Amino acid sequence: MRRGFESHRTHPLMFSIFKRKPYHHLNKILVNQQALIDNHGALKKLHPESKIAPVLKSNAYGHGLTTVAPVFDKLKPPFLIVDSLYEAYELYKKNIKTPILIIGYTDPRNYAIKPLPFHYSVFDLETARSLNKYQLGCSVHIFVDTGMSREGVLIKNLSKFIKEVLKLENLKIEGLASHLADADNTTDSSFTKKQLKNYHQALQIFNDHDIDPKWKHISASAGAFKVKNKAFNLIRAGLASYGVSPFDKNVEQLYPSLTLQSTLIQIKQLQKGDLVSYNLTYRAPNSMTVGILPAGYYEGVDRRLSNKGVVKIKDQYCPIVGRVCMNLTIVDLSKVKNPKVGDKIEIYSTDTTAKNSIFNQAKTAQTIPYKLLTGLTDSIRRELI
Repeated sequence: MRRGFESHRTHPLMFSIFKRKPYHHLNKILVNQQALIDNHGALKKLHPESKIAPVLKSNAYGHGLTTVAPVFDKLKPPFLIVDSLYEAYELYKKNIKTPILIIGYTDPRNYAIKPLPFHYSVFDLETARSLNKYQLGCSVHIFVDTGMSREGVLIKNLSKFIKEVLKLENLKIEGLASHLADADNTTDSSFTKKQLKNYHQALQIFNDHDIDPKWKHISASAGAFKVKNKAFNLIRAGLASYGVSPFDKNVEQLYPSLTLQSTLIQIKQLQKGDLVSYNLTYRAPNSMTVGILPAGYYEGVDRRLSNKGVVKIKDQYCPIVGRVCMNLTIVDLSKVKNPKVGDKIEIYSTDTTAKNSIFNQAKTAQTIPYKLLTGLTDSIRRELI
């Protein structure tokens, strides 16, 4: 039976059917590639003295790692930045030509598997020694903790760290990196100024060891709009590359690139007093029409949008009613004229003024856009438009 089943599954006719009839997706993520290009251009215009390196970690902030990488690759930035060796290798398999900088931590034992043409952020000697042994001639960016108390070499330990790295003859020190903790604070820049001062101290320590790093970087998206300092020549642009503001208000130079679409799969009539979804948190105030869409918190419709968020159908905003479920969400269709099963639903919009923009939905959910975007499951089909 097993052999017969396997034979049936792999019969050539099965493949020919799928080739002739494309699969229809109920949920889809559309990524506007011109918006990606325009955002990159806006950041370059803002910092003509620096290079802009798009950050593609966390599945390119939900936009799709291998979906958007070819778009940025054509722009020829100095680096595409990822968090992990896994992400870097995914881009390597896609034949991406832009150099790849791994900014996150990797178990040093993994560098022994095979030589790879990547650049690496380092802040511990075990990693540096493993790279020196297995990734001969690779370039490293030393990551310094300038006050965030996250990853990085403490400045008081930096001189000693550099002395040890300089003993590793197969490494090239190409960068000095750090990260701003409070750059999105629009009312108080004192901590950012403190971190910049600490960075310059770290740079002086580099110079004391006769090292002038090719790449000097501390700013991510928020810093790109707040820090003007000629000492830096590289900006790690994450959220801004995708057109979403890192602040508590929109930035006019940025164009959101992601739309999350779903499909209406059922329509039903409720009577006054009917209860909706888990924990019975919504009671129909009168007779009403509701619709079901096949996307829930697994797909990326944040559960905190329950009874608060909206979706858009036929130019009408439709409130989410009841709890968002794992794979389903219920919406009020009362204002939609003649709704039909199969109608397209816009959950997250690229329109910054829309109630269902990623920015406004995040505010409604009392979270940040990063959380909604990275919560979009990998299983949803992504398409460039």
